[in-house]
Amino acid sequence: MTLAQTEQKTDTLEIWTLFSIGNFVNSNAERIVEQKWPFRIKGIAGDTFPEDMIDAVETHNNQVWSYLDANGHTDSKKKFEADLLAEIRRIQNAVEISNSHKNIIQLFEKWRKSKRQNYTKLHKLSDEKYEFLLYSFDVNNLDKGQTFELKYTVDLDKGKIKIME
Repeated sequence: MTLAQTEQKTDTLEIWTLFSIGNFVNSNAERIVEQKWPFRIKGIAGDTFPEDMIDAVETHNNQVWSYLDANGHTDSKKKFEADLLAEIRRIQNAVEISNSHKNIIQLFEKWRKSKRQNYTKLHKLSDEKYEFLLYSFDVNNLDKGQTFELKYTVDLDKGKIKIME
């Protein structure tokens, strides 16, 4: 579900989302798709939020879509949702390919055994290729910062991973 808000102070259009905070696939899809649109995407709630928030934000959402449609876009809400859904599917596919690769499975197992947490940066190279940068960190010793672990690309067309480092 996407919702929107117009930020009055700066005349910046913002699309508000409710279900993407903490969701690797959705938050990355939103970040990537946002680059193609004249607005920022802002997560405003996590797993729980007051029900009346939906109605209030949907009202703003409709204003933003109407504004975009009146200023050069056609069916902006429908096109945005299609863009977002396509990006979500591509990223999900890339994550599934990653999670089935033996080196990545071993790395996650190593982190689990050593009680390290992981952090992943995702870069879209094209509609067929994504770059993953994997880092780990010790939650009991955050002063040490994160450790770079692995860089690889996923080729969706070939269903393959190319490990860089």
